[in-house]
Amino acid sequence: MDTKSPNTADSWIYAPDVESLRWPESFDPRDSRNTARQRRWLRNRKLIAEDLKHEISVGLLQPGETAPLPLSGLTQSVQYFLQLRPWTSANSCEYSWSTVVDRPRQQDVGRKGQCSNLCVSALSESEELLCCSEMHGTSGGSHKLWFSVSIQSTEIAKDIHSDAIQDWCLAVKSPLTISNFLPLAAEYSVLEMQSSGHFLACSRGVFLSGKTVQIYSADIRNPLFLSLLPQRGWLPIHVR
Repeated sequence: MDTKSPNTADSWIYAPDVESLRWPESFDPRDSRNTARQRRWLRNRKLIAEDLKHEISVGLLQPGETAPLPLSGLTQSVQYFLQLRPWTSANSCEYSWSTVVDRPRQQDVGRKGQCSNLCVSALSESEELLCCSEMHGTSGGSHKLWFSVSIQSTEIAKDIHSDAIQDWCLAVKSPLTISNFLPLAAEYSVLEMQSSGHFLACSRGVFLSGKTVQIYSADIRNPLFLSLLPQRGWLPIHVR
């Protein structure tokens, strides 16, 4: 109940009729002709920032494309987090939104398995490893795609305090790249060692001379093994 605004002792305002009520102005409450009255109730509310859902849609990016982030994602007080989700019209698999996982050099500091988000409101130059899990399919969510995000900045100007104004660039690429500099085509196979000691086949194929393949299905935090077999009748041998 608002007890401060009106100039009456009982917090009501009075008027001859309802149409004449004008908060907080009041007629004399002792006048019997003032038969209409009004009181204002107050309801206190608290803004909880964690419950707010702010989302900025960047859109669909084709391989090799570049898209600018809206300026509001960098200037507003709300923190924004960048997420990506693989999509292709030729594949019916649906993947979850990406999460940032530990990079290989962070495993020794007790952070393995901890996930976070990539905050675009407070960027710093770094390399981040992102993971997307398959949501629907025969793998039961065990099939994952991995992406490396390179965060780089370029100084473009200085403000009135001589502090650098940075132009930020986020490049999404594969965490593992294999290039063939042999003079002939070669068959490759990438195996990932699991914690149980078993090997998981991540990628296999044939690439021509001078070509490069991008590996997205291998967790680079685990030991990886590459097998390479040149074409045209070459046979593999074991070198001790």
